[in-house]
Amino acid sequence: MNVKTISTTSLDELKIQIRETVENEFQPTLAVCFASLQCDLEQLTAVTKAHDIDLIGSSTAGEIHGEGISAKSISIMLTDIDPSAYHIVHEKANYAASLSVGRRIAQASPFTNSAYILVFSLTVNGENLTKGITETETGRPPIFGGMAGDDMAMRETFTFTNEQISSDGVTVLILDNDKISVEGLALCGWQPIGTENVITSADENIIYRINDEPALNVVKSYFGDYFENGVSDDSVPLGAAQYPLQIKRDESYVLRATMQGNEEDGSLVMAGSVREGDRFHFSVAPGFEIIEETIEGFQNFAAEREGADAVLMFSCVARHMSLGPLIEDEVAGVYGVWNKPMIGFFSYGEVGQHKDNVSQYYNETCSLVLLREK
Repeated sequence: MNVKTISTTSLDELKIQIRETVENEFQPTLAVCFASLQCDLEQLTAVTKAHDIDLIGSSTAGEIHGEGISAKSISIMLTDIDPSAYHIVHEKANYAASLSVGRRIAQASPFTNSAYILVFSLTVNGENLTKGITETETGRPPIFGGMAGDDMAMRETFTFTNEQISSDGVTVLILDNDKISVEGLALCGWQPIGTENVITSADENIIYRINDEPALNVVKSYFGDYFENGVSDDSVPLGAAQYPLQIKRDESYVLRATMQGNEEDGSLVMAGSVREGDRFHFSVAPGFEIIEETIEGFQNFAAEREGADAVLMFSCVARHMSLGPLIEDEVAGVYGVWNKPMIGFFSYGEVGQHKDNVSQYYNETCSLVLLREK
């Protein structure tokens, strides 16, 4: 598989680099693109369409390219994957329909051994979307991806192909896993603190009561008034990002980041769905050790694999907020494990696989995907 990555803030520069790739290197068939909303998405999709390059992409809350990170830029990966080895699907979706949309996506796969890379808007329930695919597929299909961002405005996010740009949908790259190896791992490194708690009243992504007390009161009893009076500007509060809920799910766990607290009814708005009866601990990043643990985890993962032609990274923007400048060390360290072309973006939620190969929806997590032509 031939692969070329580009990072730029200029559509004119993007046009030049894609043209040079086509004329001097190889003919790309498929592009994966993550771009800030500072970029004109209609013009962006016109660039790949002009060269007959299929496209899947999303808006972001920060971009990843190689060992570096950037903001308000474009990160794009060009590949020459055989068109018979992939299929692109776009579905309109809202929160309530996410489960059925996931099922339709799985049903749309033309392959007997499928892998899924998906990006989706704020309107979508990432957990139910993932569940819909896994319930419909046989076995444990690899599913990876992330919720699109909008440069931290938290208002409207987009996914796109050459033909569609949508703020209420899911865009999916389905790969033939018999021709393209798709493997990956999701790691977080957050450590549980305090006693176990129970969500006793919740609806989708809103927690009303924890341990039969108003949820916001419980949070304040742990951490004080770190919600800054409820977030009036639609942005994610830094304090909320630092103490995600570590929820037990079967033999593993998932993180749920708090987006804001409601002073009027004492509820918490989460960056993913939760369930009544969920048991959890609050958690905290242990400092620089989280970077070392994440990199070591991917090193161990790499040692058991044949390698990669390309790497995709979906890393939570709340993780970026919590770790601050350390996130640059994490990205550079992960890139150094494979030293292969890599792009990614900072997302509002991540889909990936834990060590048990079960695909789940996460927050505050780094989800990595390895692509290798067989």
